[in-house]
Order: sequence, then structure tokens, then C-alpha cells
Amino acid sequence: MVNDKTPVLIVDDDRVMHTILKKMLEPLGYAPIATRSGAEALELLKRGDVHLVITDWEMPVMDGLELCRAIRSEDLPGYVYVIMLTGREGAQSRIEGLDAGADDFLNKPLNAGELMVCLKTAHRILGLETRDVALFALAKLAESRDQETGDHIERVQNYTRVLVRHLAPDVKTRHGIDEQFIRLIYQTSPLHDLGKVAIPDAILLKPGKLTPAEYEIMKAHAELGAQTLDAALRRFPQARFLQMARDIAATHHEKFDGSGYPSGLSGEQIPLCGRIVALADVYDALTSRRVYKEAMSHEQAKSIILHNRGKHFDPDVVDAFLAAESLLVEVHKRFNREDPVWPATLLAANAANAGGEELGEGYKILVVEDDPFMRKQLLALLARTGCTVLCATNVDEARRMVAEESPKLVISDWEMPGEDGLDFCKHLRRQQTLSSVHFIMLTVHSDQQLLLNAYKAGVDDFVSKPFNADELLARVQAGLRRATLHGELLKKTNDLRSINMQLASMNARLDRLAVTDELTGLYNRRHAMFKLEEHWELSRRTGEPLSVIIADVDYFKRINDTHGHGVGDMMLHRLATLLREQAGNSDTVCRIGGEEFLIILPGHTIEQAHAFAERCRAEIERRASVTRDRAVQATISAGVAARVPAMLQFSELLRAADQALYAAKRAGRNRVHSGDAAPAPPPLPIDIQRVREKCGGDQSFAAAVIQRFCQQAGHEVERIAESLASGQLDALQRRAQNLRSMTAYLSADQASDLSRRIEQLARDRRADEIGALTDQLRHEIAGVVDWITQNVEAMAAG
Repeated sequence: MVNDKTPVLIVDDDRVMHTILKKMLEPLGYAPIATRSGAEALELLKRGDVHLVITDWEMPVMDGLELCRAIRSEDLPGYVYVIMLTGREGAQSRIEGLDAGADDFLNKPLNAGELMVCLKTAHRILGLETRDVALFALAKLAESRDQETGDHIERVQNYTRVLVRHLAPDVKTRHGIDEQFIRLIYQTSPLHDLGKVAIPDAILLKPGKLTPAEYEIMKAHAELGAQTLDAALRRFPQARFLQMARDIAATHHEKFDGSGYPSGLSGEQIPLCGRIVALADVYDALTSRRVYKEAMSHEQAKSIILHNRGKHFDPDVVDAFLAAESLLVEVHKRFNREDPVWPATLLAANAANAGGEELGEGYKILVVEDDPFMRKQLLALLARTGCTVLCATNVDEARRMVAEESPKLVISDWEMPGEDGLDFCKHLRRQQTLSSVHFIMLTVHSDQQLLLNAYKAGVDDFVSKPFNADELLARVQAGLRRATLHGELLKKTNDLRSINMQLASMNARLDRLAVTDELTGLYNRRHAMFKLEEHWELSRRTGEPLSVIIADVDYFKRINDTHGHGVGDMMLHRLATLLREQAGNSDTVCRIGGEEFLIILPGHTIEQAHAFAERCRAEIERRASVTRDRAVQATISAGVAARVPAMLQFSELLRAADQALYAAKRAGRNRVHSGDAAPAPPPLPIDIQRVREKCGGDQSFAAAVIQRFCQQAGHEVERIAESLASGQLDALQRRAQNLRSMTAYLSADQASDLSRRIEQLARDRRADEIGALTDQLRHEIAGVVDWITQNVEAMAAG
């Protein structure tokens, strides 16, 4: 039976203390392992099976303090929790022990209650190791879609730890690098390529170099990974490991000279963890084989890295690379599996076939035979296989042993008193968990029909009595080989099932993210347009009414500037909840911009939609408040429009609602306007009088200023379109900001608001939403420029 007790390593040169601790630990469900020296303890810990140590302070050769320091300096597989036994008193002794790496102390003579409390604390701390497992599993999920990368994440993880440990002392001091930093970067570096789960298979799995367009899509994995971890970080803002994982995912493709992606950061703008993983990732890519290239040698990769010192790579990290060359090569050899790695059990079975040697230990063979002489013969023969051989004298005893011991192979006599061997085989085949057991029947039967019936019942092989020893061993080896292959296949199947479940969960989340606004839980702009088009077509075919409402939070910028974006986010979430409460089952509520909401109302006339919007406005005025330091309230303005026969496409319906919204704002905000109740305002009402005042009352100068604006705005619109096409969102944001400043100077409220919306979408990295609006926005801004030109000409003419 498997021993599931937690192992505890006792390190003490006093055998009496071994006995005392064993008597205290065993009733608590622990498996004590006693050693008498620190050196022996270190060798046991390197195997990775023990993570809890109780050590004496006073020992010859290596005392408890030296053992603690050795444990903390070794790269052991997982954290080791150390409890120090001591008879010393005073705070100074405890400080000395903690500084050496001890986690807790127990005073001599031992108290059972104190020991139990120490062990509970140890379990709580060691439980944090499960985070490492979860992070590694998540990283393996991303890697599982790209089989070519082999053990990429293990190599990068270990390269990263080697590099950070070999940074120069002054670099470590400057960046505050301690053991916690080293542990965190080791844990989180496997997540650097998490965003690859969202890259299409046609690009990720392409057997060759990518085209420039495909490479641009591949580059998006850095931002996608960062966005996924940002979502987790918003949920757990104090989780330092999530912050580091997010920084690595976002910046491991940035370059020290600023020519990297996705944000073009340079120098120390790039977090140190990203600079370290960047070099580890590139070194692994250079020294690994791909379908389109052979692996480089370490010297070739080193030459490229040195050439890019200060360009691609941080010089301090390159210096660490040079200081740790031999260790990096060792890591590469340890985790480089270019050739297939076969399970040890298969290698043992093949060796037995080739040279007649023993099969590997760990297998169990069950012999079911009522004849004592035959049992003795079989036991002596099967001992040569190296397997554990179990014996049963009847079928009842055999059933119990199968359930308890789970043998890989059964050798059973056919003829036995009571139930016979064939009945036993049928029993095994009815049990799904036992269907892989290889069953060999010993028999004197030679009747072909009997043997055929036995095969149908589930017997795998036959050996005739009296048996030939070499033949029996050969059949046993073949049976164990088959059972091993079945076990490996079952494990792979289970692993694939687990990965598929994780991928299904990730895909479901990606599907939700594709249609959902993460902050409010409402549909996003892309899905809003899809739903509106769907309802538009239905209304056009059936003649049923269709109305929409566009609602905007009044003075939302003032809320953000005064109370912070956190309060602003809370307010948007609150408004979304209130709008959803008012909507019916067939209504669709969406967030289409920073503080802008769209409500699609199929079957509603404009009067009904106006009443609905008024209910929403009143409810929000009454209930829309959030509290942090003090209560913050908000109101909305809303524009309502209904589909009319003259409208040719749904964008006209949106434009009518948008114009009604602007009318509501100009009328004082916190109100509802309907498209047929208020004439559409001109696209850009410029207060020429105010421009003239800003120009010192000189009408000609004012006209020249406005004409100059028209020229600059036209160029700025073109630059916005170019930035959007090339994916340069930072540049797009700056140009939209410039356009907003120009329009604000002229008191052109509509153009200023439109520019602000573009600027905010760029700041939020919502490229998909900007893309859906590109043509419409460009057309509208061009119309604004035309309107300005016409009014300036009229003004110049008097």
C-alpha cells in the first residue's frame, strides 16, 4: 500500500532525540526520517521528497546554523521549512538563527503542543508551494499549443534564476534584489508567453518563418498575456507575484535601446525582471532547433548576445550571462530533449527482451494456483524478472489481492475448486479499472473451441502445462510490455483530457472577453454593433419598431480628476447595474465607450423608448452614488432615436441618437432628448465670437487662425488614420490629444468630445474598438473640417 504520510527529516547526532521525536511525530501522521549529520541531510533534501526539517542547533562538523545556510544557498526543488531545536535563551540567539535561514524554533525539553503548532505553521507556509504548481501548469498550458518549443519554459525558468544570481553586487543593491525577488522571478518567468493561447493556430503552428503581417499578429501575444494577468491583478492587487508575472509578459520583448515591442520602452523604463527574461528567452531561442533553422552552439549565441549588449540587452544582464556561462550550458544540457525520451519502464522491458535481464522493479505479478508444487515452481521462475510476485490459492483470495495490490499481470490456472480461472478473468474484464491487466492462463486444454471462448472472455495469452520456463518468461515479458504501453497511453490520454479541459475553459473565457466589457460585465462595442445590425435587419423585414438610447455620464472627467479613476470605475459599474435592472429580457445594454452606454430596444416606439430613458435617468439620479472617502453621485444625459423608413443603415440610427444626446447636453445635462423632438444640431457649432475675442477682436486674424486650424486638423486626421493602421496606439493617442486641444481652443465641443473618445480608446489599448470605428470617425472629422471652412468663408465675407 502507498504510504501517504508527510515525511519529516530529523537531523540530530543524539539517537535518544531521534526516538523522542519519532514517538511524537508518528501519531500525528508523519513519517520521520532520521539522520545524524548535516551533510547527509543535504543529500536527502536534494532529491526533492522532503520539505520539512527538524534540526538540532548543536552538532559536530556542521551545526544547525551551517545546515540552514547550506539549505538556503542550494537551489533545492521547492521550499524547505526548517524548525531549529535549541536550549539557548534570549532574542540574540533567535535573531542569529533566523538570519541563517531557520523558520521556527522549539525549546528543549520538547513540548508536544508546541511541536504541533510549529507543524501546523509549516504546513500553512509550504501550502504556498501550490502557487508554483498553478503558475507552472498555466505556463505549460500556453506551451502545449506549440510542441516545437520542447522544454522551453523549464530552460528559460532556470536560465533566469542563474542570471539573476550572477548579477553584480552593486546591481543587486541598486535594484533591491533579495531571495524573495529571486524566488518570484523563478516562479513567474514561465508565464512570459501566456498570451500565445490567444494566437491563431495557423500562425502559432506555422511550419516556417512568418510573413510580416503574421509576425505583427504574433507580436500581440505580449499585450494579450499582460491583459490576462492585469485582470487577475485587479482582483488581487496586493499579489506581488502577479505584478511581476504581468511585467514579464508585457516587457520581455522590449529592447534596451527602445526598438522593441509592444510599447517601445528603453533602458530602465523596462522592469528588471523583463530585461532578465528577455536575454534568457533569446538565448534559448538561439540554442534550440526549429523547423526553419538548426540550433546554434553556445559560442555562436554568445557572440550575438555580446554584439547586442546595450542594444537589445541590458549590459548588466549580459555581464551576468558572461559570469555564469558554464551554468547556463549545464542547464541547456539538462533540459534539452531533442531526441525522444522513453519511460524508464519501457527501457527496462526492452533490455529484458534484448539480453534476458531482469525487468524493472515496481511491477507486481499475481499467481493464482491451488497446487502448491506448481506455485513453488512459478515463484522461483518469476523471481528472475525482478518483479514483486504475489500468490493466491483461490479466486476469492485473488479478487481481494487484485483490489489491494493492483498487479500489472495475472497468471492463473484454469482448473480450480469453486470458481475457475475463466470466471476470474471475466470478473476482471467487468471492472473498468482492471481492464488493462494482462491475463495469462495456464491450462492443459487443447480444444480449439474452448480456447476461442476463453479469448472472447478476455484471456490475453495461454501457456500449456507442463510449461517451458523460457517460453513462460518470454510471454510474461511481452505481457508486461503491453501493460506498460497501455499505462503510458492511459496517462497521455488523461494528460490530454486535462489539457483539453483547461483549453476549453480558457477558450470560454476568451469568448466572453471577445463580447464583454470587463469592467461592467455589459456587452462591448463590437458585440453591440453586431446585435444592433441583427435587430436592424429584423425590424426592416417585419416592420416592427426599433429604438436606441445613447447615454453619457455627465461631467465624468470631473469625477475621475477629483476622486481618482478607481472611483470612476466604481461609478461605471454601478451605472451598468442600474441600467441592467431597468432593461427587459429582449433589451440589450452595452458599454460602447469610456462613459458611454448604448441600449437597444427592439419593439419600442420612440415614445416608449423616451419613457424608458427617462426612468433610467431618474433612477440613476436617485441611486447612482458610490462611497470611498465620501459619497460621489452622478447623472446621465440620454439621446433617443427610432428607426424610420428614410434610414438606409443602422449607423444613421446611431447618428440620430448621438445628435439627440448632444442636444440633451447643450440643454443643461441630466435630461433626455428624442431625435424627433429636437432638430439635429450642426456637426460643429463654433463660437466665432469667442475666437474673435481670443484674437484680440481682429476679425481677419481670427479667420486666419481658423483657416490654419483647418489645415492642421486635416493633417492630424490623416496621421491618426496612419497610426491606427500601423498599430501605434501611443502615437495615435498623442495626435488625438493634439486634435482635442485645437478643437477646444475653438470651443468646438462636438469635435473636442470626439477627439477625447479616440484618445481614451487609445489610452485603454482598445484597438479593436478603434478599428470598428475608423471609417466613421475619419468621415465625421473630415465633415467637421468642411463645416469650419464654410463658416470661416462666410465670416470673412461679413
